[in-house]
Amino acid sequence: MAIVTLFSATGSPGTTTCALGLALAWPRDVILVDADRCPSQSVMAGYLGGVATGGRGLTSLAQAYRDGIDLLTDLPSHLVPMPGNDQLGAQPQRWFLPGFARPGSARLFDPVWPELFSALEDLERLGTDVIVDAGRWGPVGLPPGMIAHTRCLAAVTRSQLRSLASLHLYLPDVVAATRAAGCMGGLIMVGAGQPYSSDEVGRQFGLPVWGDVPWQVDDAAGLSDGQPVRPKSGDRPLARSFAVTANNLTHAIKMWDQRLGRVKDKAVSYV
Repeated sequence: MAIVTLFSATGSPGTTTCALGLALAWPRDVILVDADRCPSQSVMAGYLGGVATGGRGLTSLAQAYRDGIDLLTDLPSHLVPMPGNDQLGAQPQRWFLPGFARPGSARLFDPVWPELFSALEDLERLGTDVIVDAGRWGPVGLPPGMIAHTRCLAAVTRSQLRSLASLHLYLPDVVAATRAAGCMGGLIMVGAGQPYSSDEVGRQFGLPVWGDVPWQVDDAAGLSDGQPVRPKSGDRPLARSFAVTANNLTHAIKMWDQRLGRVKDKAVSYV
């Protein structure tokens, strides 16, 4: 299918929680990548409950790059299995690529980004998709090579004026980047109707709204903070919204591929 990259313009609108929720709802094998250049280890310490990584993640990938190892071939050794991968052959399978373990590590990673995302894009023909948590857009945009290999670039935003005003500041750069890369740009709304609706925001920014995620702190805590999962959480609005968003994104990608006349190789198992 493709690489889907999520980012925010300001604050903490729920980008990491949305990326994690999407990965858990994704209909195919998927890798969730923590590509936030301001490390927080929120998925490791939250949803994964502090599970030991064994040194796996972007830092170990950087060493492999320096050693001249092919990143696509070596990528499985840097991934952490996510809950639900217990049954051999169960589908879909989900993995996590941990982010930076130390502040400042991202500055040394710039040469690696293009090679990493080229390898991640190659996973498409192997039947594995990628969800990227890119963190904040910031003054210099996203890491080099990220947008060039992304199929869907989604801005995660709240519906409050403060969040929308911040996104508006970066919107010209976002639109220019998507046009240059030939990828789709859109929005994932968190807490729509507080006060602006998804339709209002989509019309104002001239972008499709791929996801309408409710602001439900208690349910979100099961993802963001590793809190105990509430009963029947899979049937609750938050989980359903991630399933709908995943469906919207996969449909948009299929339509985009048909429009461009892309022909995909037959999917095979990757990991």
